[in-house]
Amino acid sequence: MDRGQGSGVRKQRKDGFTLIEVMIALVVLVVGMLGVMGMQYYAVVGNTSSRDMRTATNLTQQLMEQMRSTAYTALTTGNDAPAAGTAISGGVNFTRRWWVSADCVAMTLTNDDNTCGNLAAVCNSDPDGALAVQSSAIRARTCWTDKNGVPHSVTMDTLRWNENVVP
Repeated sequence: MDRGQGSGVRKQRKDGFTLIEVMIALVVLVVGMLGVMGMQYYAVVGNTSSRDMRTATNLTQQLMEQMRSTAYTALTTGNDAPAAGTAISGGVNFTRRWWVSADCVAMTLTNDDNTCGNLAAVCNSDPDGALAVQSSAIRARTCWTDKNGVPHSVTMDTLRWNENVVP
């Protein structure tokens, strides 16, 4: 007997995917999508942190520029909350504080915890205690608290020479 084409036994075709193969592919796809979503979350958090840092740096630099244009005799310690249009970035409020230490070339802040709290400036470098140094040390800091309640700050230091004194 010939078992060729007319015998009634058919070969199965293997076209398409089984249900198990489709389910495994979906699981792999979902795991990949969760990884991409996690990366997207960290990218947004990083962008927010970068925006806040950039805003604080710009506000601190702006304050330093104001200090450069202020008369030497009018330099004083102070603080402010910049105008709402400039200060609020994504709902975050910034506070600026600055310290001026006259007749000083370098200063430190007492109990400095990198905030804009009630800190006092102390001159820690006066080359000759008997003679007045014709410069003021200036430290400016911009502080903010992020959405998670974590405090941050940007600090810049500079020296301002008394332009009225002839050496």
